[in-house]
Amino acid sequence: MVGLLASALAAGCGGVGESTHAATGGSTDGGAVDAGAANGGGGAPDPFAVAPTCTSGMNWTRGDHGSSEMNPGRACIACHTTMNGPPLTIAGTIYPTAHEPDLCDGADGSNGARIEITGADGQTLALTPNASGNFDSGARVAFPFTVRVTYAGRTRAMTAAQTSGDCNGCHTQAGASNAPGRILLP
Repeated sequence: MVGLLASALAAGCGGVGESTHAATGGSTDGGAVDAGAANGGGGAPDPFAVAPTCTSGMNWTRGDHGSSEMNPGRACIACHTTMNGPPLTIAGTIYPTAHEPDLCDGADGSNGARIEITGADGQTLALTPNASGNFDSGARVAFPFTVRVTYAGRTRAMTAAQTSGDCNGCHTQAGASNAPGRILLP
């Protein structure tokens, strides 16, 4: 996706029972990041000027095994299309930092994070990321659409309307197609 997006778009399906993630040695603080923390020189630091890290300390380890928490950070719709997964119109992963690696769990949406997609017809679709930060929908969306992420009273919005719902296709660890990196909590 082109421009800044403060949401993480990643798809998945849903697993129950055994643990599907393995610790990576990263932070275990639930991925909380103070977006307004002082950087020593006054003002907020650039959230995209950070080293790659797996903030959650947890990685997906079960491959392509039909879970809504599967493959955080990977291009969901491309995978669902080639692997005959459920059809999706919007999918991605949201992260607490901008350069998280593929398969690293993102920001758990149970803390109030929301991704809001507004179609060209004015209809809004609100999505809540799951425990691995993935969000997805197969609902009809009128293209082009706009996206914003809300969290803790803050908002981050993409700067341009989008024509692809495969958010992680551009919002990669390093960023592609003018995306600066991952979909990021505001």
